[in-house]
Amino acid sequence: MTNKNKKMPQILTAAAIMAAMSAVPALAAGWSQENGEWVYLDRNGSRVTDVWKKNDAGTHWFYLDEDGYMATNRLVEDDENYYYVNEDGAMVKNEWRKLEDDSDNDAYTDGTCWYYLGSNGKAVKNTSDKAKLTTINGKRYVFDEEGRMLYGWVSQEGTMVNEDEEWSGGIFYCGEEDDGAAAINQWRLLEVDDPEGDDDADGSYWFYFSSNGKKFADVTKKINGKNYQFDDRGVAQFKWYTASASSMATPGSASSSDYKFYNSPEQCWRAEGWFYTVPTESIDPEAYENDEQYWFYADKKGNLVSSQLKTIDRYKYGFNEKGEMLEGLYALTFDGGKIDTYRKIENISEMPEAGEECKVYYFGNTPKDGVMAAKKDVKVELDDDTYDFGFRTNGEGIHGISDNRIYIMGRKLKADSEMKYQEVEFEGETYLINTTGTIQKKKTNIKDGDDTYYCTDSRGVVTYKGSEKK
Repeated sequence: MTNKNKKMPQILTAAAIMAAMSAVPALAAGWSQENGEWVYLDRNGSRVTDVWKKNDAGTHWFYLDEDGYMATNRLVEDDENYYYVNEDGAMVKNEWRKLEDDSDNDAYTDGTCWYYLGSNGKAVKNTSDKAKLTTINGKRYVFDEEGRMLYGWVSQEGTMVNEDEEWSGGIFYCGEEDDGAAAINQWRLLEVDDPEGDDDADGSYWFYFSSNGKKFADVTKKINGKNYQFDDRGVAQFKWYTASASSMATPGSASSSDYKFYNSPEQCWRAEGWFYTVPTESIDPEAYENDEQYWFYADKKGNLVSSQLKTIDRYKYGFNEKGEMLEGLYALTFDGGKIDTYRKIENISEMPEAGEECKVYYFGNTPKDGVMAAKKDVKVELDDDTYDFGFRTNGEGIHGISDNRIYIMGRKLKADSEMKYQEVEFEGETYLINTTGTIQKKKTNIKDGDDTYYCTDSRGVVTYKGSEKK
């Protein structure tokens, strides 16, 4: 605490004070010296005890102890109040003093504690059964019932939380031992004993203390334009947070609607918009176990977008029920506009059959990762090769004949480069296509790579196939 150890300037030194006293003619009553110590005699010449008396100049108060001697350098208890008299015996006012602690509170590690002596000389103390903040020189402090300044975590009842593991019971935070100023309207990063804490936090959590000095706990608050979630201990949440304990009970049982994301331990504010992270175990146990990261998108209330196709900044994306952004080729089914089922296609053999109750979508990396494709010429890389696909403007894979080409659930059919031409079956008809997928209409005796001749009608349907020209 700044300047706590500086003494208040003394108006008179001990010698000067007593010289002033000695200059007054000796009377039956008043200040006198006995055996080198100052006493105060009543009219009968007896020492007065347990009482305050001013010097003859009327500038300072002095205390006569139980034996009638002037007290020095000590704390004085009088009428349930506490005072301090300095080395000259004068009552100290408007001053901090660090004094020996005679209580059994081992929280004062060096055996001393701080007092503040007010303008009336009384040590500031708490007369309530709850912690009370007192303003001194623009800062706020908590004192106990005997005037000792409290520090560190302080409970609602006005006691210091001494045990490391009991920090969560603290309501106020009043700095270090030689500080004591309560945190007011401010963030504090505090090291705490939390055996089950997240390793990423490295033993320290962020707390926010409001205008009344109390920590925010079990509440959502907007601070400087950002939203934060505080648990019942007052810890600002980071990573994933859910208020529902039941949703965390079984891995994979939680819904994305149960969770909000609060960024890293250094940030803690609620995510809005895009963020990239590992899902919580309750939502996606496999991804959690494999430390696999996904893109997520949260709205302005922190709610995850899930089970839908969503337009964001002019581009459309897909999200599963976990809130994970889809990337790659998928067979989707819908229920009332919501994605009902999704299956990732990683090999051409996994393509759905024509007539299957699903639609194929591609969430590629052009112009950004995960953007839904909505054009006819799209190269899709699968595990076994690269294929040509076509998609409608709503993202659905084209199924049918479009621009004189045949698409099956989005995949464009093409002849093998060595064969040059190839027959394909579509809706009960046999069509002839070339290596670009173009339907060969009104062709006579065109030959493929196996020297087979074909003839087609105006629709491109094969009318003749043989080893010789027709």
